[in-house]
Amino acid sequence: MPGSLPPLKALHTFEVAARSLSFSRAADELFVTQGAVSKQIKLLEEFLGKALFERTAAGLVLTEAGREYLPGVSESLETIRKITARVQQTQQERNNLVVNLIPSFSSLWLIPRLAQMHREIPSLNLTQIAGDGPYRFDQNSADMAIRCLPLSRSYENAELLVHETLVPVIHPARLARHPVENPEQLLDHPLLVHITRPQLWGSFLNHLNLKGDRVPEYRHGLEHFYMLLEAAQQQQGIALIPDFMAQSALLRGELISLLDIHYSSGYGYYFLTPNFQTQSQLVSQFRQWLKQQLLAGL
Repeated sequence: MPGSLPPLKALHTFEVAARSLSFSRAADELFVTQGAVSKQIKLLEEFLGKALFERTAAGLVLTEAGREYLPGVSESLETIRKITARVQQTQQERNNLVVNLIPSFSSLWLIPRLAQMHREIPSLNLTQIAGDGPYRFDQNSADMAIRCLPLSRSYENAELLVHETLVPVIHPARLARHPVENPEQLLDHPLLVHITRPQLWGSFLNHLNLKGDRVPEYRHGLEHFYMLLEAAQQQQGIALIPDFMAQSALLRGELISLLDIHYSSGYGYYFLTPNFQTQSQLVSQFRQWLKQQLLAGL
């Protein structure tokens, strides 16, 4: 039918065969049999109503129609290749999201759950960049951020993922040497200090009404919860760790949560989004997945 399009597979086969002037070499390049190449060429010739190749003593050559047809076919196929690659790249970039998040949140909770995240949101390719403190999207290139902030409803484009609940954890061997049967015996052990939030132990001890004459022994200052967790696993003392970050170590028996104490710190973990990503479906999916996992304690 005049104006109709020939089969794309036949066009591709013609381009490869015309370039090599050999059906056998074309078959090798296309990973098909020589008979399959001949079949596609015949299909295209029947569509055009003209022969594209002829055999001579010197070998395979293009007919006049073939020579006329080849440049346009090659140019058109190259255009298709380029636009296909561009669309694929655009889609891939659209599915690549960058999250700037607290190192401990990443190492102790999110990275161990990447396989599960991929199963449930297979289109999401996540790039994680460690960061802490205030985050300004106008000065950075992340698509979203996760921060631990004092509980408030005034943060712009922020959604609370989970309240921060701290638990005191200790290595089982250290606990065996110095048992803790009441809150006061917590002070039989050194207390590991989170140096960027040094007030945590004071608030925690006040919460337990431990205001006696006994002075706590503070040992080792560490910047992040994942560092505190490692120090506790090395039997250096008691660490205050968010319950969801300590969960895996507790389940494995590497650490023990003392006296079933849970302390609400007045902080929460917030999902922050720049204005240009507030309507992103993929960002929304990731946020909802985080909330569901954290609230379910998974």
